[in-house]
Amino acid sequence: MAGALVAATNVPCWSQSGADPVKQYSRESMQQALQTREQYDVHGLSFDTGQSTLQSGAKPLLDDIAAALKNFPDWSLRIVGHTDASGSAESNERLSLERANAIKAALVERGIDAGKLLTSGAGQSRPIASNETLNRRVELMRFTNSAEAKKLLKAMSDYLAAQKAISFAYDANLQVVTNSDQKLGLASSGTVTLSRPDKVHTTRSGGFVDVESLFDGKTLTLLGKNINKYTQVEIPGTVDHLVDELKDKYGLPLPAADLLLTNAYDELIQGVYDSKDLGSGVINGAECDSLAFRKDDVDFQIWVAQGAQPHPCRLVITSRLVKGGPEYSVQIRDWKSGDGVTLGDFSFKNPTDAEKIDVNDLKGTLGELPENFVGGGGK
Repeated sequence: MAGALVAATNVPCWSQSGADPVKQYSRESMQQALQTREQYDVHGLSFDTGQSTLQSGAKPLLDDIAAALKNFPDWSLRIVGHTDASGSAESNERLSLERANAIKAALVERGIDAGKLLTSGAGQSRPIASNETLNRRVELMRFTNSAEAKKLLKAMSDYLAAQKAISFAYDANLQVVTNSDQKLGLASSGTVTLSRPDKVHTTRSGGFVDVESLFDGKTLTLLGKNINKYTQVEIPGTVDHLVDELKDKYGLPLPAADLLLTNAYDELIQGVYDSKDLGSGVINGAECDSLAFRKDDVDFQIWVAQGAQPHPCRLVITSRLVKGGPEYSVQIRDWKSGDGVTLGDFSFKNPTDAEKIDVNDLKGTLGELPENFVGGGGK
């Protein structure tokens, strides 16, 4: 995904080592995991090598899963297939989905409503052990599909896309996890001014960075104010195009970038398999709808202002791929739209005689993390 949701998945962690887990299936532990909405890895659903046909020994375990779903008819179940690393990544992803679908078909044969079963194939992308056998598994998890949560998120996205001008201030916090499992928060604040379709001005300052970016529809200027150096890149087009280029080509997402896109809903909802409407909350004195969503790589929760201007008030992204679950959060304040926005000049004037340098020479000073945190250097 573009922008903010990328941040949490890229947070480094220096404590991934450990012994391979020992998995012993029991009906009680499986049912308890589903009851508490925990992920449960099943290793007893066996397939022939390279095949998606269940072996005969899987019948008792399938009966257990079906019985649990019948005992709790309001449950919905997500089935994710995993493989070892033998073979190509593409073939393993396809095989893992075929195996998940085979389990779904077996549960449907046992009387489970197909509409309550969601399947996915992760292939070899999420190993849990150095032991290849343990990586051949099926992941089960209950999920909730709240139509109201998706409706409220879509209403926010439609409102944002309709605004010709937006401005807000924000406070952000990025967590990292050290090799001693200590979570450290890196705080920053900034501003965003957007004029659709092709102009944006952002600032961000923190303990390690003080950066300003200006885009006038043709040229992006990145100014490192604390080092008085800048770079310029020609990226003609819309702000949507700019967001994608910065993320994919330069690794420099704009602050809260997903929320700036005209198709914010499509970006945010992509890959979501679990959605919840958690009711009301209050952010900066404003009553908000609290919405929670789950993907394979991240969980994210967003608070959306109630009323005629359903703008985002807070966004929290939690990594599911890094031990310790570090978070990236953005809290928005001073929201303005339409005629309430003061639009300045989006072109760069260089009032401090900053030195112009290559974008690759400036990138290392513009990120969320200081250099001593990158690559396992943080303590």
